Amino acid sequence: MSKLRVAVVGVGHLGQHHARIAGSAPDAVLVAVVDPDPVRGPEIAAKVGAPWAATLAEVLDQVDAVQIAAPTGFHLALGLQALKAGKHLLMEKPLAASLEEGKALLAGLAEARVAKPGLVAQVGHLERFNPAVTALRERGFKPRFLEAVRVSPFPARSLEVDVVMDVMIHDLDLLRALVGRPVIDVEAVGVPVLTPFADLVNARLKFEGGAFATVTASRVARKKERTLRAFGDKEYASLDFATQKLELLRLVMGPEGPQVHPETADIEEGEPLRLEIEAFHAACLGTGTDGVTWEEGQEAMHVADLVQKAVAKSLAEINQG
Repeated sequence: MSKLRVAVVGVGHLGQHHARIAGSAPDAVLVAVVDPDPVRGPEIAAKVGAPWAATLAEVLDQVDAVQIAAPTGFHLALGLQALKAGKHLLMEKPLAASLEEGKALLAGLAEARVAKPGLVAQVGHLERFNPAVTALRERGFKPRFLEAVRVSPFPARSLEVDVVMDVMIHDLDLLRALVGRPVIDVEAVGVPVLTPFADLVNARLKFEGGAFATVTASRVARKKERTLRAFGDKEYASLDFATQKLELLRLVMGPEGPQVHPETADIEEGEPLRLEIEAFHAACLGTGTDGVTWEEGQEAMHVADLVQKAVAKSLAEINQG
């Protein structure tokens, strides 16, 4: 089987890891590292042993697939460029800079699939590939209430967006996947601290079917925490994304009556980004089906938009008071 020919576009904080993984992936060959920065681009290209190109146009006819890790504001133009050339696409989250741009990408994808029905288009919501998340989903856990916390010290990057699009969107996508129902109502509060945008946001989500979730995202915390707690019928799960640890408590009937049974899942650790990228490669080659679709990525953006609007409303009320 021929290997997938790949270009990685954008080699900033996350893109450099896209290049590293694509350069060592078993089913792919990294044809080029694409970045307009004449210093950063060649530097990362040399590290991964691939040629450097300043623009995607220079290498588009040499590849089968494109991994876009450029800043969100470039997603629409780069995505449409790759789609018109009939290339498979892995777009880093969020899918686009706005819902309107997301719709334009989906329209471009539909048009491209007329000529190439098997075109693969995925979004980089890598927490879906966290082994602890995989273990939880494989158990068929059906949550009724969830609590997600994703906080960290100030990163001094991704400052062109608020903490919702930068950080919280990971959990908004994941919560939708775990509940399996659309979000029908959102309440949220947030405050700018170190940037003009909301750096700390807390949101409450109501899902169709009655499930609820609270989500907290902050990029102004003293230490990093990325956790999820989920409560179901006679069961509770606690997940730590960083340590890839999943603990479960279940109410079972013992010889002396009801007992709480603790369990720590046996998890084979893995790098979520590598698992995500290799799954994308497999999908492009027709040997796998895992991945977050662009439609799912657009729905995560829709929920993020609802959170942003609720935050804006709460800030307006505070300023008026």
